[in-house]
Amino acid sequence: MSYNVNMPFVQFAANLFIAEDPSFGNYDKETTHDLLKSIDINFSKYLDLSPFSTCNCFIAYKADCPECCKISPHHVIFLTATQNHWAQWAYQFAHEYCHHLINGELSGDISGLMWFEESVCELSSMFHIHLLFLQWKKNKHPLKSRYVPFHLNYLNALLTKNRQLISLTNQPGWLQSWDSLLSEPQCHRNHYNAIAAKMYPLFVANPRLWRIILHFGDTRKWNSLSELFEHLHQTADDSYSQSLSDLEKLLLS
Repeated sequence: MSYNVNMPFVQFAANLFIAEDPSFGNYDKETTHDLLKSIDINFSKYLDLSPFSTCNCFIAYKADCPECCKISPHHVIFLTATQNHWAQWAYQFAHEYCHHLINGELSGDISGLMWFEESVCELSSMFHIHLLFLQWKKNKHPLKSRYVPFHLNYLNALLTKNRQLISLTNQPGWLQSWDSLLSEPQCHRNHYNAIAAKMYPLFVANPRLWRIILHFGDTRKWNSLSELFEHLHQTADDSYSQSLSDLEKLLLS
């Protein structure tokens, strides 16, 4: 994947740069840059990282679909968000920034446990829109305060998007019944959304659980979810070890 190296980029945080591309439309740059920065700040808080301390991340426009890729030594996040559609900016950036933080191969291949990484990144979108709703609700900025209901509506739509699949997650062995489908070398985004919705309450209850993404590595190399959880338990600390056990039970029992 390549991008126009001649396109001017504006730096708005220590590791964040955004293309001055008219394809993004006429958006409020201050508010949008604050939104994107808040996703790093909120992630960093729960991951015990210094804000903006990961590798440089260049944000560019791409018409077809959002994506995070590696152009060594940097990462490039492509978004399709435009104008002041801030829930869309948050949804796309939080998903791709989660890939950025996991820092796997970013090759685009769907194999191994990439389906789980995609589900966790979908969850990242839900989680960060939830935080933006709470934070903007308290904000006196007129644009942010007026937009609060849109964040809530967008979040509720994500959490109820696939009602039939979500209802199946209440059955014993639900995830195992999807094994063959999820192992296919193609995306099943409705299933990722349902898995994310199932996991969402645990991450809201204990955001320290986000620390698991620091130990994923390249999710394409894991042979099974059980194998990954064994590794995650070995790397967990007391602040989220019980929540990790709850997550494992939620997914594997």
